[in-house]
Amino acid sequence: MKKTVLGMLAGAALMFCMSSCGEKLLTQEQFDAEVQKIVDAGRADVENAANAQCDAEFETRVQERVHELDMEAAAADQQ
Repeated sequence: MKKTVLGMLAGAALMFCMSSCGEKLLTQEQFDAEVQKIVDAGRADVENAANAQCDAEFETRVQERVHELDMEAAAADQQ
């Protein structure tokens, strides 16, 4: 008897908790908007990181090429 009453109270409490959570659920449009917002934010971060890496690599390649040309010019001047 005691277990039955406790089981019923636990079931009622669970149903009450579950029913109060229903209002917090998003509609499909709200869900899609939230997902799109997260994707856009992530895309911007990825683009910024890729651009920064590309700029750094480009600067390194330019400096290497300038150094090579300086060395070639110095070698040509010595001959």
